[in-house]
Amino acid sequence: MIQEKNDLILGLQLDAACAQLTYYNSSMKEPVTVSADGESETYLIPMEQAAWEQANSPQGSMDKLTAFISRCLDLVSGLGKPEDMRIMVCVRSMDETIGQRIPEALEQIGVERKYIFLQDYKSSFYYYTINQKKELWSSDVALVECVDETMIGYVLHINKSTRPSLVTVEEAARQPVNEKVRDGREGEDWDRERDRLFFELLKKVFERRNVTTTYLLGDYFDKTWARRSFQYLCHHRHAFQGKNLFTKGACYGAMERMGLFGTPDMLFMGADLVHENLGMYMRIRGKETYYPLITAGVNWYEAHHICEFIPDGEKSISIITKPMTGGQEVAHLLRLTQFPDRPNRATRLRMSVYFVSGTRCRVEVEDLGFGEFYRPSGRKWEREIVF
Repeated sequence: MIQEKNDLILGLQLDAACAQLTYYNSSMKEPVTVSADGESETYLIPMEQAAWEQANSPQGSMDKLTAFISRCLDLVSGLGKPEDMRIMVCVRSMDETIGQRIPEALEQIGVERKYIFLQDYKSSFYYYTINQKKELWSSDVALVECVDETMIGYVLHINKSTRPSLVTVEEAARQPVNEKVRDGREGEDWDRERDRLFFELLKKVFERRNVTTTYLLGDYFDKTWARRSFQYLCHHRHAFQGKNLFTKGACYGAMERMGLFGTPDMLFMGADLVHENLGMYMRIRGKETYYPLITAGVNWYEAHHICEFIPDGEKSISIITKPMTGGQEVAHLLRLTQFPDRPNRATRLRMSVYFVSGTRCRVEVEDLGFGEFYRPSGRKWEREIVF
């Protein structure tokens, strides 16, 4: 929960072309997207190519990335300091590199790691949608954008026959509108053709679905050329056009992480979701107990756990996994080969468990020694679990 008025919740959208920033604090009714020039609804902050390259590079300097994000946050510097910020960063797709570099850059600026969150654009679409009037998402919801000269349509569907309701966002159709497709057409000739292509894409998005709301994202779609498409789009449907859906969805996602609202009856089944529960059995206060490490239902790039424990005669560690949908437990052994020669219960181990993709988990164990009695041996053990 937001405890003080100076706590500032942010949604930062990043991609190769630009950034957008949305903010919220306890004095506001709704999140607001920052104007890049301080006056108009110019939300797009041009991305510096060197900064984006550093975000996607697993090694090397992060000075450009850190400086660029810092300049973005300067737009709201009058509302709070970095230590007051709770920030969700969204990108089109998440991988191990960008999932590490962005938090590192934000930490250098002064944002606490526990208040740095990550999600992809589909997750932002979900969070934006469920924070609109319920009548707008009582049935399927569509989103259409144009990326790299390709029109792409997505559909958000809520399966209300399950508890909790399962929410999915899937690509429903795509249509190139590049020079090859244009094939030399100019003026009204090209307008008629891309209107036809847009219309055909919408039909594919809507077919066999009850889509009642559609969001058009970006400047590409214009009623001056998409006459037939816009008529079809708005026939007995809600339709909205804007530029800042993803950054607002990121801000709503951060608000949810901070406990400002909850979705107890819905579970977003994103592509980045961890579908396995991970834990281990250990003796706590003399009683064997299941100790959870990672709970299914979180994004893989946020799934991490660190703990310390003292083995009692064991020369291996057993990680237990169980699918979130139910099923049998599976034990994955990490053998502690060449274990230091010490008396029993005279070794402290630190274990880190984290995901590097939606289906790959790494377990790392390090010998910490035992206080002043035994110094750390430097021994480390690793195991990768593939689902």
